[in-house]
Amino acid sequence: MLNIAIIGIGNIALLFDTNKKEKNTIASHIKAIYFHDEFTLKYVSDIDNRNLPQIQKFFPDVNFTQDYRTLVEKKDIDILVICTPTHTHYNILKDFKSSRNIQLFFMEKPLFHTAYEYKCIDNYFKDKIVVNYLRRFDLEIQKLKLKIQDKEFDHVQKIMIKYCKGIKNNGSHMIDMINFLFDKPEIISTNILAKTEGFSENDLTYDIQVIVKYDNQNIPIYFIGLNHNYYNTIEIELFFQTQIIKYINSKAQIQYFDIVNDKVYPTYKVLSNNPDIKYTSSTLMLDAYQHIFRIIKYNETNISSFKDEKYNIQFLNKILEGTI
Repeated sequence: MLNIAIIGIGNIALLFDTNKKEKNTIASHIKAIYFHDEFTLKYVSDIDNRNLPQIQKFFPDVNFTQDYRTLVEKKDIDILVICTPTHTHYNILKDFKSSRNIQLFFMEKPLFHTAYEYKCIDNYFKDKIVVNYLRRFDLEIQKLKLKIQDKEFDHVQKIMIKYCKGIKNNGSHMIDMINFLFDKPEIISTNILAKTEGFSENDLTYDIQVIVKYDNQNIPIYFIGLNHNYYNTIEIELFFQTQIIKYINSKAQIQYFDIVNDKVYPTYKVLSNNPDIKYTSSTLMLDAYQHIFRIIKYNETNISSFKDEKYNIQFLNKILEGTI
């Protein structure tokens, strides 16, 4: 049994999913740990203890502290999960530099707040960090990545992304998904076209054109930013020559559309009416913990590493260079 400590017990750690009986959806750290046979929650820390009673419904014997620094000297922590605001991550990690018993640090995204922090983080942590970009742990998205790598589709013409609530907050998930599916494509150019309300004054939602190079071709990527006050949407469309693929987050689907002859105008090519639909996981947080277990137990390659996140930030910064 591996022991886990969590710092920060708010939304993603607990409140997004407190239903102990529902197994078909697992969207919080504490619920995922509860349903994983190889993990137990040993410690939690937060400056506020108001959520502790809900945690104790899952783990009655959990140890609580309001000062996370009391955990630094603990020798029985195998995995440290950090769910605090991004601007605190760097200093928290620094405090655990001497905690050599910790095998992995599972971090909420974005990993750090400033370029300085990415540059100056101690090398000790770089191979021990797993960043929580949940879609990387989804089996159907992993299968899509393999199909693209194996060139099952003719070359991609364009990519369209619809998102809201800030390029850093929600847009970063889509940046990560592009970098995951297409193996960190080279950024050729970026152009911000418009802006709308975002996650905060410092994180607006932009319409963006990005040109990347992948497989010796330049691919335009269009980020279409929508106002989250009307609805929340995260979608990606991949326009290949012989197939169009849509990822729709709200439906938990990847839709594969073949290109067929139109029934009325047979000289025209159109999308098929009956896409092949693959359903993405509703237990992604548990999938993430299964991946973490396999990293520790079987030395599985970390698919959401410090290097992956560093490239995401380079991609994001390249976009923001042209902020309007």
